[in-house]
Amino acid sequence: PPREPVLMCRSNNYPKGFYCSWHLPTPTYIPNFFNISVIHGTREMVCEKDVFPKNRCHIRYVQLFSTVKYKVTLTVTNALGKSSTTLTFDEFAIVKPDPPESVVAKPVPNNPRRLEVSWQNPSSWPDPESFPLKFFLRYRPLILDQWQHVELSDGTSHTITDAYAGKEYIIQVAAKDNDIGTWSDWSVAVHATPWTEEPKHLTTEAQVT
Repeated sequence: PPREPVLMCRSNNYPKGFYCSWHLPTPTYIPNFFNISVIHGTREMVCEKDVFPKNRCHIRYVQLFSTVKYKVTLTVTNALGKSSTTLTFDEFAIVKPDPPESVVAKPVPNNPRRLEVSWQNPSSWPDPESFPLKFFLRYRPLILDQWQHVELSDGTSHTITDAYAGKEYIIQVAAKDNDIGTWSDWSVAVHATPWTEEPKHLTTEAQVT
């Protein structure tokens, strides 16, 4: 029979719903047919297949804040037989936003130790007013391996005040629902260098005359 398929379910657009995606751990080189079943309590739910990617489907929540677990079973069938895998989880446990977007870092004029960082909520997060996100910022100068971290309960900007003067920094941001789920992956990394004073041109006595 085929190897047990790998199944993952995640909600990146809470409270709208969640998606499940799957793949085989090793290629089989023969046709495979996948069947997914989603049970919530006694109700069987429809997992609508996505056109792209084709190994993915999504569920719309019909009942929010339910304490009943979801049970998702994926069965793969091919000429050699069939194999299945099952996930059981709470609605809250699979909430994981996409990373923050449009991260920008820039120097602060006349402040050699400051960098101003701003970002936007992930566009896939449908209702940040009702389901606010908190953020986690990490930054380090390129010359060091050690990250510094700041957790922010609200807002989409932060001013770094302890940067090394003149050193180029790498900065990333992650997001999480205020109360439930897990942290997003890190955003795309941005680079910035704090403001540095222009060197003053020295004049020699010979030039003055």
